[in-house]
Amino acid sequence: MASTIAQYGLAMLISITVWTLAKAVYNIYLHPLSKFPGPTLAAATIWWQIWFEVFRGGSLSLRLLELHAQYGEIVRIGPNELHFSRPSVYHEIYTAKNKWNKNPNFYRYILSDTESTFSTCEYDRAKKRREVTSPLFSRKSILNMQHVIQECIDSMCTNIDTHVREKKPINFLRAFRCCALDTITSFCFARNVHATSEPEFRAPIEHAMHIAVPLTAVFKHFPIIQIFMAHLPPDVALMLSPEMSGYINMRKMLDAQVHEILSNPDALRSVEYQTIYHAFLEHEPVPSVAELRDEALLYVHAGTDTSSDALAAGTLHILDKPELYAKLRAELDKAWPRLDERPQYETLEALPFLTAVVKESLRFSHGVVHPMTRVVPDGGAVISGAAIPGGTIVAQSNIFVHWDEELFPEPKVFRPERWLEGKTKDGESLDNWLVSFSKGPRSCLGINLGYCETYMTFANLFRRYDLRLEGGIKSSDWKWRDCYLPHYIGPELKVWATPRLS
Repeated sequence: MASTIAQYGLAMLISITVWTLAKAVYNIYLHPLSKFPGPTLAAATIWWQIWFEVFRGGSLSLRLLELHAQYGEIVRIGPNELHFSRPSVYHEIYTAKNKWNKNPNFYRYILSDTESTFSTCEYDRAKKRREVTSPLFSRKSILNMQHVIQECIDSMCTNIDTHVREKKPINFLRAFRCCALDTITSFCFARNVHATSEPEFRAPIEHAMHIAVPLTAVFKHFPIIQIFMAHLPPDVALMLSPEMSGYINMRKMLDAQVHEILSNPDALRSVEYQTIYHAFLEHEPVPSVAELRDEALLYVHAGTDTSSDALAAGTLHILDKPELYAKLRAELDKAWPRLDERPQYETLEALPFLTAVVKESLRFSHGVVHPMTRVVPDGGAVISGAAIPGGTIVAQSNIFVHWDEELFPEPKVFRPERWLEGKTKDGESLDNWLVSFSKGPRSCLGINLGYCETYMTFANLFRRYDLRLEGGIKSSDWKWRDCYLPHYIGPELKVWATPRLS
């Protein structure tokens, strides 16, 4: 009996080995993408990406810079996946006329096994889902809600004042992330998590989200782990990972809020403004408890990183360049002469140099750096001048636009003045090449909120305080790893602040 089982096991092992080798040979030599250059192992198997991202902890977007230098404008980075380097390709893939689906193998890991606005891959279904909450993030809505953003910034400044009294430096990356968390939870759920009130901005939820970011590669390639963790009872998850307490408690809070709303829809009438729950409950079909909770978690993640990363990168570079600091301060002092009379967002966005700083900060921090994959429709497409078969996964990382030397001379230099000039060498508007919130029909819903947060936070920080970097910190310390978003890996970013009296 034992020998029979061993024989079956050996036969199965041989079969799997033969099938794997045969599949690899097909992928390398006979696959429709076999004519495109790239690493042989990448063409043979998806395990090339798994090995690089999960086991080596590498940054795929940065590795792609090396691969394109070696292989040219189109590189095969998976058995059925191509990446493009020419910046103009961004507007060929991520354009309003393309109703292309997302790649489910990448996007569906985001929120375990439920469907959300972000992880819905089919274009038509995603469009309908997106239309449910898009009015909440319109420019008109943001203008009407800017007082909520200001309240969160005021809370951050109150904590900064505490640091001043206690003669402590401020970790401004944590401060910006806490402010963004308070803003998005207030905005979407009418329930502020008060992250900005935590001593030294050490909010458990911010810490939990920060340490979870490097797990992105694991969840991307092994989504079963994400599904398993999502279904663990909160107390068990907390026992396994005490550092995740903030995230787990927020998940419990959102669960309780969703259950309360579904059992008593009238509870929403007491909320002074529209939330995502209002939006989803007013449309059929009404999502399940799990779907509503995961939508809520999606908005928390999406609404935290892009603006806070831009603010951190911009603050670091401005404070390390006295001439930029002086120019920004002078403009803000003129537009905001009395500290007790705070200007509206509409006033701030009309300031030329502040606008240039905001845009350069967004360019420098990129938004998403990981290639956002799309699936070419059955009929195929022409991309970068090449015929691409239907079903092919295609993408371009934002860094290939933001770091292009033709569009942005000296791209790794923080130079806001380029936005005052506002044109490329060919006379195009630079705004066309700022892709931090992506482009096309699947671009970030929160672009208006992100801009408003960034303008108002920069203005409040640099108008209300005299700031200096803690000794030893330089703008060159801004380094990151590709974890879908740029995950900062440099030293702690700290400033000393002194409140301005006038």
